[in-house]
Amino acid sequence: MNKTKLPFMALAISVGMLISSCKKTEVVPYDAEPANHISAYTVTNAQEVLNGVVDDVDNTITVYMPYYLSIDFIVPEIKLEEGATLIDADGNSVDIREDLEPVPFDTVGYSYRVKDNKNNIRKYTLITKISPHKDPLKLGYATKRDANGNTVADDTTPKDVLVNSRFTIYGNLESSAKNAKLTLINKATNAVVPNALKVIEVIRSTEIHFITAYVSAEVQNGDYYIQVEHQGRKTTLPTIHLNYKKPYFDFLGKTHAVGETVTLNVRGSDQSGNYSGVNTGVSRAYMKLTKRYLVRLPANFPEDLFDKPVELEIVSQTRTQIKVKFPELPLGFYEANISSGGGEAGYILNYTGLGIYFDFNDAAWGKDNLLSSVPNSAFELTAKK
Repeated sequence: MNKTKLPFMALAISVGMLISSCKKTEVVPYDAEPANHISAYTVTNAQEVLNGVVDDVDNTITVYMPYYLSIDFIVPEIKLEEGATLIDADGNSVDIREDLEPVPFDTVGYSYRVKDNKNNIRKYTLITKISPHKDPLKLGYATKRDANGNTVADDTTPKDVLVNSRFTIYGNLESSAKNAKLTLINKATNAVVPNALKVIEVIRSTEIHFITAYVSAEVQNGDYYIQVEHQGRKTTLPTIHLNYKKPYFDFLGKTHAVGETVTLNVRGSDQSGNYSGVNTGVSRAYMKLTKRYLVRLPANFPEDLFDKPVELEIVSQTRTQIKVKFPELPLGFYEANISSGGGEAGYILNYTGLGIYFDFNDAAWGKDNLLSSVPNSAFELTAKK
């Protein structure tokens, strides 16, 4: 009988243990995901709508722009999940309907901060990318005809360009987007020259795109390469040889005072290269009044001042200007005949009744260079202020 009771007793013990175990089970509450997400990011100011890719794992927003579009700034439209708030760096709420700021397209590290009602903050980093054209970028300083008669870039011929002037780059840009990046690289040292080049415009002509660019007056002469980045593609141009040209300075104004500091700017950036000079250093400046070309003078102008240098004190100078003090001369009106011209050599000031002459440190440019004048109309010299 005892043996027959043993299975029953074992079963009772097992059931008891099971009941005891069930009584110890705890209910763990569900930990909800923080409601601090951006649900949609749209660029509204491009020629077509661009939808950013929102990644809640890496916390990034990536905007891809096709090569044929061009925007300098992103004007976004942001949608948040219910309960989320956009905040600034100080934690203040940002109205996504009114207060979203434009973001430069080439920005790096720009971020958006979103919080939920429990103050859980998520930071999204904005990334911008350009989807490039499928063909390699080919650029040159001139054009040629290919075997099919199409106009293409001559991507092998070097170019001579004046410092402080404009030049043109041709090629298959396939877009008029102005956000090209030009990097000047010294051919001998491979050193990058900062702030050397500036893009003026990107235009499509009837046959080919081209970039108009400017060489800063601060660049040293010599041989360089130019690396071009445009709409997701990159290439390097043939050698560019940068030269200096003797500068011409602006004419005097219509009124000056004795002892006044006069600023004479270098004429530059002309597309034709007529001016495009750079001041590499002036050692002396003087004024000369040539009697045969003078039309009008103050009545008390002394004869012994004709055709003689009147020294000008140099106050300061840079590559793009020189400042001098106006000398002691009789007060009144001055007017002179002026002859200037141009040609292959560029702008030339042939003669003037009242000219400003310069001696350069560069021996090749020499002395007694007539490079500025009174204006075509009369000017008045007044008393010292």
